[in-house]
Amino acid sequence: YHDCLVSSYRSYLKAAGYSQIPQEIRISERGARRFLSKFPDPKLWITLSGEKQQRCDRKERSFVNYLILRRLLPMPLEYILIPRPHLFEMAIRLMERETYQLYEKVASRLGYNEPIIKDQFRALLSLMIWAQKPLQALTLDDLNTFAQALREACVGLAIKCRLRHGLPHRWDSRLTSVQKVLYHMGVFPQLTRSTRRNGFDRQWRNVPTDIAASVQRYLRQMSLSLRPESAYQEKVRLFRFFSWLANTNQEITRIEHIQRCHIEAFKEYIRWAPLQHKSNGPGDVLKAATKYHLLAALYYFFIRISEWQWPEAPTRVLVFPGDFPILDRPSPKFLDEIAAAKFLQAARAHPDLFTRLCCITLILTGMRQGEFLDLTADCIVQIGENYWLRVPLGKMHNDRYIPLHPEVKQLLDEWIEQSPPKKPYDFLFASHGHRLGRGKVALAVERIGKAAGIKEHISPHRLRHTLATLAINRGMPLESIAALLGHRSLSMTMVYARIGNRTVQQEYSQVSEHLEELCNRVDLLNRQPSLVEGTQMRRLRQDHWRMLGNGYCTRPDGVPCEYETICESCPCFSTTVEFLPVLQKQKHDAAEKGQIQRVDVFAKLIQ
Repeated sequence: YHDCLVSSYRSYLKAAGYSQIPQEIRISERGARRFLSKFPDPKLWITLSGEKQQRCDRKERSFVNYLILRRLLPMPLEYILIPRPHLFEMAIRLMERETYQLYEKVASRLGYNEPIIKDQFRALLSLMIWAQKPLQALTLDDLNTFAQALREACVGLAIKCRLRHGLPHRWDSRLTSVQKVLYHMGVFPQLTRSTRRNGFDRQWRNVPTDIAASVQRYLRQMSLSLRPESAYQEKVRLFRFFSWLANTNQEITRIEHIQRCHIEAFKEYIRWAPLQHKSNGPGDVLKAATKYHLLAALYYFFIRISEWQWPEAPTRVLVFPGDFPILDRPSPKFLDEIAAAKFLQAARAHPDLFTRLCCITLILTGMRQGEFLDLTADCIVQIGENYWLRVPLGKMHNDRYIPLHPEVKQLLDEWIEQSPPKKPYDFLFASHGHRLGRGKVALAVERIGKAAGIKEHISPHRLRHTLATLAINRGMPLESIAALLGHRSLSMTMVYARIGNRTVQQEYSQVSEHLEELCNRVDLLNRQPSLVEGTQMRRLRQDHWRMLGNGYCTRPDGVPCEYETICESCPCFSTTVEFLPVLQKQKHDAAEKGQIQRVDVFAKLIQ
């Protein structure tokens, strides 16, 4: 058996081109035999401590590396953590040459240089040997398990170096980069293993089994129509109620046992329930919007399982729309024209290209920060003589084209020239193949806000509100603003119309001018000498006033009015039999007052 191992080792050294000198091959062969004489069973070497393993000379360790690469000997974790086990050089010569070439091709496309790629492949090679799997068979669980095993080994060895996430800093960065490259190679289906979708049984273990099974079935149905994030939020909200119910009402083991009194008790609980985030201070309670969404999730849960005719559905309505708290609807916050001008000026003067591009693009296009980060290399489109920006699918699930400002076009060209993407579908703002996060955008906006001297906090979405408000104040039609911002309906755009309503401004100006005139007129009247007239005289003078359609008749009592029957005396006046009672009353009134002329007029009309 030993002769077979030594013979295959000698053949590998010749095929890998280590040395064509026979003397060198014989020295390596003696080292292999020396190792086998010390350890007739090579697995005995694994039982040694890391210090004793390193006592083997260089030729013996070369044979150990060969056995490890052939998967004939497991690789101890202590041996992995030594600075340079020389596995990499032996592997890329022949055994893992194709694997390294494939990895190098993808990693270089993501922007890694050659020394970093070699450092990453050393970590990948250790993972493959530790998991006893080829490259294409690796899973994300293998990587996570390997990283956890390294953490435990670091604790046992008491390694004295800078740690990050429980690992030596270099190993942590290596494994993170390997994970990104394997994702782009198609080995890993996702960048991270989400615990949100897989931890249902663990999270709901304290909830009664029948209730948890019904909720899980409900969430499985909802995940077919909702976005993943919306389905996750639905699970969180339902868990808030059912976990509270399991702790306070342990006799409730099925959904059909829930009564209205439990809903009322839950409403009282969330009224003073503390926030569950660690950054919140003592005394912080849930916001009205959070309470609204908790009760709405319950409302639709009971409504839907009743509509689906599930046997565990309650027989009566438990949650009503009247249970929802009334939400405030504040207007969007925006920068006024002076602050917006200062912000834009500070952004243009900033030396960092990404900060300059980010802030100027957001305030001149009104894009959401997620849409900005999702821009791809082919986002600039020329239609005719003008350039347009293709905004990718975003919050409303629709893409759109918006006019590209010349300044934004110039900044995008500079960015593409500085960081050229490899493929048309690559993210424009990426680091080693991974799209930049929202924190990068928020930090850039905050940095420019401070440089502009704006004391209040500025979020990236506030720049979107600023553009919409300025556009409405400048008379831009609502339809055009809705198309620019990607609104699904005009009702969303009308929120900004409430901020800068030009009609309200014009009408208010007219009213304020009229009030100013009235105030000035009162001042003039106060300066004129007042008439000597007492209260009784003023009342006697106004008692006989008669209100007309557009004023008063001030004719004193006893003075006849020659125009009192002017309509009845007109040749165009016409009457019918239905008005005969009124005409007779008018004739009788004229006779009592001694108005002979009026009596004759009404007598002729009656005849």
